Order: sequence, then structure tokens, then C-alpha cells
Amino acid sequence: MNDATRFINYINGHYQELYNRFQAFCNDKNYTFDPDIFQDTILKCYQLIEKQGTMKDDSDKGIENYFFMSFKQNLQRESQYARNMKRDNNIVNLAGANEVYLNSLLTEQEKLKSDLYKDFAALYLLKQVEDNFDSEHFYLFRLKVFDKTMTYRKLSEKTGIKGCRQKVVDCKNWLKQNVKQEDIRKEFDAIYGEIL
Repeated sequence: MNDATRFINYINGHYQELYNRFQAFCNDKNYTFDPDIFQDTILKCYQLIEKQGTMKDDSDKGIENYFFMSFKQNLQRESQYARNMKRDNNIVNLAGANEVYLNSLLTEQEKLKSDLYKDFAALYLLKQVEDNFDSEHFYLFRLKVFDKTMTYRKLSEKTGIKGCRQKVVDCKNWLKQNVKQEDIRKEFDAIYGEIL
């Protein structure tokens, strides 16, 4: 019998006992016990043991210790993930609520001007990158900036271009150093100032 089979047989034979002990551990430490994490830990442990082919300690106590440490690690990862998700959602919700509130204070004309300025600023920045960088830099910058779900890894996979991250960062750094908010505002007012 290999170690992965021995592990799963031991867990199956002591499932309820382990379930209760882990639940008691969580209650004692004021963690939230999640049966999904418990099940996920069983599956991940089994897959890892099967992949490695062996366990360091395949005694009953060794199996329990390995399972318990894996469970604790999964609990910590899950709580970290949940905390980050909650924080990110709160930031997004706060920013969205703030924008809705500010928009409610604006008149229709001010809203139109604000939206037009945002679009103008984005196009102005794109034009600056296009004028001051080669076509590859411009292409990567445009993809990264206008697709909010685009990670650097996805960008590299999609384009097949090496050094994507550095090229986009070069464009961003150049813009920070050479383009000021006042320049964009001045250009915007020169074109649209009298219309709005």
C-alpha cells in the first residue's frame, strides 16, 4: 500500500473524530471552521503525497500531524485571502460611492465636462506615448492601461513580446516625469473651454 492510499484510508477511518477535533481547535482559537477548507485539505494532502510518492512519517501520528499542519496553513491562507478581498471590495465600494456622491452634486453640464475631460486626458496620454515611443511600447501600454483585467503575465502571453512589464513601466515613468496635469488641463481648455 502506497503512502497516498494509507493517508486516505486513515482519514476515512477517523473522519468524524478528526472533523470534531479540528472544529474544536478552530473554536478554541476563535477561527471560523469551514468544512470546505477541511475537505480541500484532505484533497490537497492526498494529491501532494501521491505526487511526491512518499511521506516523511507514515505512522498514524505522522499522518495526523501532517494533516493538521496542512489544515492550519489552509486556514491562514483562506483568512488572508478573505481579508484582502474584503479590503479590496471596501476600497472599490468607497471609491464608487464617493464618485456617485460627487456626481450627484454636479449639474448636467459639469458631468458632461468631467466625463469629456477624463476621455480627453486618456487620449492625450496615449498620444504622448505614441509620439515619444516606438510602436511596440505604444501597443503594450495601450493594452495594459485600457484593459483593467490585463496582468503583465497575460500581456506577455497575448503578445508574445519579451520584457512587456519593463516597456509599460518605462512609458508610465516617462509620463510621470514629462506630462503635468496642468498641461492636460491647458490643452483641454484651449480646445473645449468656450464650448462648455
